[in-house]
Amino acid sequence: IHVKDFLGLTFLEELEISAQNLQLYVPKSLKSIQNISHLILHLRQPVLLLDILIDIVSSLDYLELRDTNLHTFYFSEASISEINTSVKKLTFRNVQFTDDSFVEVVKLFNYVSGILEVEFDDCTHDGVGDFTALTLNRIRYLGNVETLTIRKLHIPQFFLFYDLSSIYPLTGKVKRVTIENSKVFLVPCLLSQHLKSLEYLDLSENLMSEETLKNSACEHAWPVLQTLVLRQNRLKSLEKTGELLLTLKNLNNLDISKNNFLSMPETCQWPGKMKQLNLSSTRIHSLTQCLPQTLEILDVSNNNLDSFSLILPQLKELYISRNKLKTLPDASFLPVLSVMRISGNIINTFSKEQLDSFPQLKALEAGGNNFICSCDFLSFAQGQQALARVLVDWPDGYRCDAPSHVRGQRVQDARLSLSECHRAAVVSAVCCALFLLLLLTGVLCHRFHGLWYMKMMWAWLQAKRKPRKAPRRDLCYDAFVSYSERDSYWVENLMVQELEHFNPPFKLCLHKRDFVPGKWIIDNIIDSIEKSRKTIFVLSESFVRSEWCKYELDFSHFRLFDENNDAAILILLEPIDKKAVPQRFCKLRKIMNTKTYPGV
Repeated sequence: IHVKDFLGLTFLEELEISAQNLQLYVPKSLKSIQNISHLILHLRQPVLLLDILIDIVSSLDYLELRDTNLHTFYFSEASISEINTSVKKLTFRNVQFTDDSFVEVVKLFNYVSGILEVEFDDCTHDGVGDFTALTLNRIRYLGNVETLTIRKLHIPQFFLFYDLSSIYPLTGKVKRVTIENSKVFLVPCLLSQHLKSLEYLDLSENLMSEETLKNSACEHAWPVLQTLVLRQNRLKSLEKTGELLLTLKNLNNLDISKNNFLSMPETCQWPGKMKQLNLSSTRIHSLTQCLPQTLEILDVSNNNLDSFSLILPQLKELYISRNKLKTLPDASFLPVLSVMRISGNIINTFSKEQLDSFPQLKALEAGGNNFICSCDFLSFAQGQQALARVLVDWPDGYRCDAPSHVRGQRVQDARLSLSECHRAAVVSAVCCALFLLLLLTGVLCHRFHGLWYMKMMWAWLQAKRKPRKAPRRDLCYDAFVSYSERDSYWVENLMVQELEHFNPPFKLCLHKRDFVPGKWIIDNIIDSIEKSRKTIFVLSESFVRSEWCKYELDFSHFRLFDENNDAAILILLEPIDKKAVPQRFCKLRKIMNTKTYPGV
């Protein structure tokens, strides 16, 4: 790297130099750049690291060192003469240390006084923790470092490691410590007591249990700690965890998510200033009064909860996504709630009344539920313009699960038919239509003799029960005589006498003489017609007006159609208009035109 390589560059947001085999760095090659926000150096060996650092220490904000072996790193106090350094953050990514080189790095923190944040990511410490050189060099603090982050720290000789007591005094000014995924199972009580300025501690993805936490959270440990993150450790008892943390008088934010608590006791003890609690992914299936009443933020996402019935008068934010809730919590339990995340449950619907019952609700995330897109729900969801300001995941997160024809559609876009949304009106209309249809049917039946056709059908069904045509030996009469009572004198004294005394005589069936007493009259008529070869109709004005004569005419007409013969004999006793015979007797009217015999 030469001076001319960077001439003309004054300000850079990010500069990445990948120089694994760097052989030469000409002094002041990077000095020409007045400001670099973020410098990433890929150096295999640290030989030229100090030369580069000297040039950029007053113009760089964030230095990131990658893929470097610092086994031979040595820091000389005389190498850096700058008093006003601008470096605020220093990151070591995939870097290897020894006990001695780590001491040299700590010396660097003290001389580059502007460093506030140090991060070790995926680094390896090849040593046993012998940091006595720190005491010999009279190093008391990690410079002005306030934030220390360690992720995936590898210590091959971990079981030979010292007790770290030599670095305890260095931690007095540190305010934020994160040690993730580094197999930490214990923070010694003495170290906890030295962390007098610590406000934030994150021990996620480690091996902490209730037994080791008891030693870590001893009396006077972390005296000003406000936030403690123990996510994904080996905690199992919620009650015991709460009791062990009672020594942390200033603790207000606790994250114990992704631990296997499974159940929650009825009562628990917690630090008095608890405001935030994260119990997500802990497999709990119900909530009890174990939760502190002072909570303002509660996260119980990704559990097995099917209801929420706790009274938390100070709760402002509730995160309860990915559970099994069927409805929104009761607003009376959460009077000051302003934020609620309840997506990924099995909620079918919610209403304007439910939302209005949360007077201070400003943000609601309820997408990813199985919404039944009823008419009322769609009317509410699509008709409230202000709803989009409250629902943070509207409209894409809200999909219909039912009815089937709108499944998968966004609630905002779903449309239901008129019959689905106005069922009562549709039923009323159908009933009215049916009533009108019945009324019309009745009128048409009256107009076109529908009743007669029904009677004929009944008679036909009755007749079908009997043989289609009576055997010849079952014919008892030569003719059945149908006449009006007003014409009985002529029929009985003249026509019957004449025919029954004829040679050979005719055997006639008369209703007065031959009907079976006590038998239904219609059955008598049908049987008499069936047992007679012919049916004689004595037609007159009285006959046309007689109801029983019409019955006899009906059944005789039916027989004409059924047997397709000329079984009817019409005798015209007096002149009558052919139109006087109803039009439904089409075949009899035809016979009147061709075969009619006048009465004597």
